[in-house]
Amino acid sequence: MAAEGAGLSLREQMVDNQKVIDRLNAELARKTNEVRIIQQISSEISSTLDLDRILAICLDAVEAVLGFRHCMILLADADESVLTVAASRGYDGGGSGDGGDSAPARAEIPVGQGVLGVTARRRRVVRMGNVGAQRAYFAGVRARIEAAGQSALQAPAEMPGLADAQSQLGIPLVVKDRLVGVLGVESSTANAFDELDEVLLSIVGSQVATGIDNARLHLDVIEHSNRLNAANAELLRLNETLEARVADRTTEMSAVLDEIRREKELTESLLRRMAPAELLPLMLEDKLLAKRLEVTVMFSDLVDFTRYTSGLEPDEVFSQLNEFFGWAGEIIGRYRGYVNKTNGDGIMALFGVPFDSATHRTDGVLAALEMQREIGSQFPFGMRVGINTGTVTAGMLGPPDKSLYDVLGDVVNIASRVEALCPVGGVAVSPSCEDVLKPWFRLDVLEEQEVKGVGHMACLNVLAIKPIAEDARRVAATSRFAAEGLLVIEEITAFKRDRLPMIDFVSLQARDLALLHNEAVASYALALLRMLRADPGAAPCWGNVDDATLITAALLHDVGKHAVAPARLNEHGLDGERRERLRADLLEGTLKTLRQIGAEASAPLISDLYRFEATRGAEGEFTPELELLAAADIYDALTSPKIYKGSPWRIVGALAELMRLPYCQRRQRPVFVAFVEWMKPADASITPRARREMMIR
Repeated sequence: MAAEGAGLSLREQMVDNQKVIDRLNAELARKTNEVRIIQQISSEISSTLDLDRILAICLDAVEAVLGFRHCMILLADADESVLTVAASRGYDGGGSGDGGDSAPARAEIPVGQGVLGVTARRRRVVRMGNVGAQRAYFAGVRARIEAAGQSALQAPAEMPGLADAQSQLGIPLVVKDRLVGVLGVESSTANAFDELDEVLLSIVGSQVATGIDNARLHLDVIEHSNRLNAANAELLRLNETLEARVADRTTEMSAVLDEIRREKELTESLLRRMAPAELLPLMLEDKLLAKRLEVTVMFSDLVDFTRYTSGLEPDEVFSQLNEFFGWAGEIIGRYRGYVNKTNGDGIMALFGVPFDSATHRTDGVLAALEMQREIGSQFPFGMRVGINTGTVTAGMLGPPDKSLYDVLGDVVNIASRVEALCPVGGVAVSPSCEDVLKPWFRLDVLEEQEVKGVGHMACLNVLAIKPIAEDARRVAATSRFAAEGLLVIEEITAFKRDRLPMIDFVSLQARDLALLHNEAVASYALALLRMLRADPGAAPCWGNVDDATLITAALLHDVGKHAVAPARLNEHGLDGERRERLRADLLEGTLKTLRQIGAEASAPLISDLYRFEATRGAEGEFTPELELLAAADIYDALTSPKIYKGSPWRIVGALAELMRLPYCQRRQRPVFVAFVEWMKPADASITPRARREMMIR
C-alpha cells in the first residue's frame, strides 16, 4: 500500500510539472506572438503617413496583442489643454450620458480630469483596477455635501467610454517632451490589467506617438503647401489682371530706363575724362581733396606730325589724332597710367595717381618703351618721350563748372623739358631716376644741355629692359650657363611669340617688377634639362621630360598676378599668415587663367611648385620636372631685384641657400647639385652638405 501511495504521488507530481510546462509554453508562445505583433506594428506605422491608418493599426494591435476590445486614442490640442477622441474600438456609439457604452468621435476630455486626463497631465502611465468603487465613493461624498446644505460641487465632466468600466489603463503618447495624445484601454472587469500590459502598451504607444507626430507634420506640410498653392493661384490671378496695365506701362518705362542708362553712361564717361575712374565716387560725393603724391609724369610729342598733316582737312587730322590717342591711351592704361591731358599732338600722362604706387617709375618707363616699340608699325611718324619723377599736389583744378583732375609742381615742368631733349624714338628720363631704373634697364647718358629754369642737365635715354645675359646679378659671366646655355633664351622668346601670344608678360611682370622672371626661369630650367640629358651617365628619366611642358609651366607659373592688386604683391614684411594667403590667391588666379587659355595640362606641375615653395620641400618627394622648375624659380627670385625685398642676393649666396633647403638637407639631390654647378662662377666653390638626422639627443 505504501509503495502504491508513493507511486501515485510521483504520478501527480509529473502531472503538475507538465501543467507548469504547458503554462510556461503557453506564456512563451503568447510573448513570442506579442513581440511579432509589435514588430509588425512598427513596420506598418513606419510605412505610412496617413493619420487614420496609423490610428487603425494601433487600435487593431491593442485588441490583437492583449485581447481587450474597448480602447480609444485621444489627441491633444495645440496648447495641450484638451484631449479629443480621434478613433475607438468596441463601443456602440451611444451618448455618454444615457448609460450606454460610447466613445463618439470628437468627444473631449479636459487634461487633468479622469484617468486619461490625469495620464496626459502627468505624462506617465496610469492604471486603475477598481474604477466603479471610486465612482461610488465620490458620488457618496457629493451627496453628503449637498445634503448638508453646503455649496454644490462642480459636476464632473462626462467621460467617453464604458458606463460600467472597472479597469482603465492610460498610456501617454509623448515625442520629445511634447504631448501628442493618450492611448486608453478599459474593461468591465476589475483589475484587468497588469504590469506586463503596461510595458507592452508603452512600447506600442511610443511607436504610435512617433507615427502620429510624423503624420501630423505631413498634414501640416500638405496644408502649408495647399495654402501656398492657393496664394500662388491668387497671385497668378492678380498677375493676369495686372498684365494688361503693366504691358501698357512697359514700353514707357523701358524708354525712361534706357534714357536714364544713357545719361548715366554719358555722365560716367564725361567724369572719366576729368579724373581717374577710381576717384569718381569721391567726386560724386564732393569729398575729393587735394593731396601730395609721389608720381611719375610722362610727356610725349609726335615728330614731323605737322609736315605729315599738311594739306589734310581738319576733320582728317582729328581722326588721325584720335586714333593715335586711343592707341597710346590703351598702352598707358595697361601699365596703370592715366592720360591727364592732350595738347595738340602731345600727351601728358601720370603714373602713381590717384593713390600711392610702388612701381609708378618703372610703369611709366615700360609704357613709354612699349609705345616706342609699336609706333613704327602703327603710324607713319616718330615720337619723343620725356619722364620725370617727384612730389606733386594732385586734385581737382579749375572753375567749379569745368574742373579737371590735375597735378602741380616742378616735376611737371622738368618732365616737359626732358621730353624736348629726347632723341626721336627715345625715352628720356631725368638724372634723378637713374638709381631707381638701372637695376632693370639699359641706360645711355645723353649729352648735357642747358634746361630753362634748371641749369645744365645730362638726361638718360632708356634703351630697353636689361637682358638676362647682361644682368650680372642673375648670370655669372664665368658660369657654364653663360658659356653654353644662353642660346635657349632666344628659343624661349620664340616659344612665347608662337604659343602664348595672348599674354603680355611685361605688363604682368611690371605689377611687382619681376621683369623677365618667367623667361629666366624657363631658360634656366630648359638649359639644365639639356645639360643633364647630354651627360653620358645621366638617368633615363630626363628623356621622358617634355621640353614644351617644362617651358609652359615655367612661363605660366605666376600668371595669376593679373588678379592680385599690385599693392599686395609689393607689400613689405608679410607675416606667415598673410604670405600664405597671398600665395593661395596667386595660385587660384593662375589656375583660373590656365583654364581660360586652354593650358590646364600645366596645372598639376604648377600646383606642386607652390606646394614645394610653401614648405621649401620639407614634405614629400617631387618629380624631376618639378625639381628643375623649383631650382630655377627660387634662384631667380633670390637674385633678381624686387621692390618688396630690397637688394637681391649674390649669386653664390643664392646657390648656397638652395642647398640649405630642407629638401636638399634630407639627402643628396642631383638636380640641385647640377643647377649649382651650372650657374656658379667658375672660381666659386659651393659644397652640398646633407644634414644627418639625430635619432638620440
